[in-house]
Amino acid sequence: MTLIVEMPGTYGDERRYVLDVVLRDWLGIDYAVRLTGDQGRVVLRAADDAQQRRLSMPDVFFATAQHDWFTARSLPSTPFRWWPTDRGELLRATTMPLQERPLPILFGAPTQSGSDGHQDREAMHLEIDVFGSVFFLVTRYEEVVTRTRDNHGRFPASASATAQFVERPIADEYVAILSSAVEYLWPNIGRRETSFRLWLTHDVDEPWATVGRRLPTIAHAVAGDLLKRRDPVLAVRRTRSTLSGRSGRVERDPFNSFDFLMNTSERHGLKSAFFFMSGAPGGIDGTYRISDRPIRSLIRSVHTRGHEVGLHATYGSYCSAAILRAEFDALRNACDDLGFAQPEWGVRQHFLRLDITETWASQESAGLDYDTSLGFADRIGFRAGTCREFQVFDLLRRRRVELRERPLLVMDASLFGYMGLGAEAAAARTRHVVQQCRRFQGQAVVLFHNSSLPTPRLRAQYAELVAELAH
Repeated sequence: MTLIVEMPGTYGDERRYVLDVVLRDWLGIDYAVRLTGDQGRVVLRAADDAQQRRLSMPDVFFATAQHDWFTARSLPSTPFRWWPTDRGELLRATTMPLQERPLPILFGAPTQSGSDGHQDREAMHLEIDVFGSVFFLVTRYEEVVTRTRDNHGRFPASASATAQFVERPIADEYVAILSSAVEYLWPNIGRRETSFRLWLTHDVDEPWATVGRRLPTIAHAVAGDLLKRRDPVLAVRRTRSTLSGRSGRVERDPFNSFDFLMNTSERHGLKSAFFFMSGAPGGIDGTYRISDRPIRSLIRSVHTRGHEVGLHATYGSYCSAAILRAEFDALRNACDDLGFAQPEWGVRQHFLRLDITETWASQESAGLDYDTSLGFADRIGFRAGTCREFQVFDLLRRRRVELRERPLLVMDASLFGYMGLGAEAAAARTRHVVQQCRRFQGQAVVLFHNSSLPTPRLRAQYAELVAELAH
């Protein structure tokens, strides 16, 4: 069965992009577009439906005047209206996982009667502008309008219109409501079934705590082990690894948690991804070269054990296709020398530096297949409102980008650094976010650096957390 989407003709490229993401890619529903002069709403019908049932929703975001596009006047109005999710008949008619809490409406319009909605077997009206809201979230439209940035040039969670519910995947909730309504009106429509996936990823900023470092730097770290971290065992390990590291041996290095990370993933049937830097080291950009013998041995081990190798693009690469291309070529050449290639290649930007007007297009130009940098540094949660992979859209050039985004949801540096959480609180918040992914059968992308697990206690906490998340 094919859905007919009746919609106004404004912002045609943008509308067709989000229809593809929501209907074709996420729900697996065929559709055709019929342009209408009916301003103010979008109507869905099913081809060959003798009963002529229809689903309508307000057309708010794409009704923005051209002169208001990319201005504050196009952003969601606050305070938000809230959609009650206790739609008894609708909930009983579907298996889609609607939340029990009221849902904030980014863009929408109440019915003329002032009620929260209307439904029957012939017609249904939603007060939520589902397509406009999802477009706003996954393209990160607000980041073009709101120019607030932190000292690394990143858009912070605190500046987002969705800051108060960033740990809630509202785009997935909107799509669940849409899917529920479609299934209610056309029970035989059919939709794509998905399954939950926990994807553990690891950025290799500092593979070793001592190799490649100057002695004063190591001495300062040992002092920190004793005075700040109060961990004399780690201080001893760091000192011993300094001595063995001088001969190229890294077995004792505190940051060498790679076998542990792979063992932990394999214990639960998971495949991890390790993102390596291939640009010149120095300053903020790592402590190793892709040609170093221990790094080559590590990359070979990652591949041999069935895990994924990716590019950890350097700090200054996020707005340069040339730099990204050079770094990607260096990584692929290193893998070629080791005798393997991969069917697809992903990237995560160092420090999560991502400018949505430049970075995605630069990654596409470099030949990368997907990015997984789209997470807030200062908060865990859903920067794009979703835990689903999606094709990228270039807002300024009004075109689809041949690149997919796998949103990053949880990062160790966010939990323990920016958010200042202890181990128990961090685990609880992580479980909450991952549970949202499980509810919507999405992909929970979690980042822990190898260098954040230098002690047996920290590794045991990580192993316990993964066991909880995986089952």
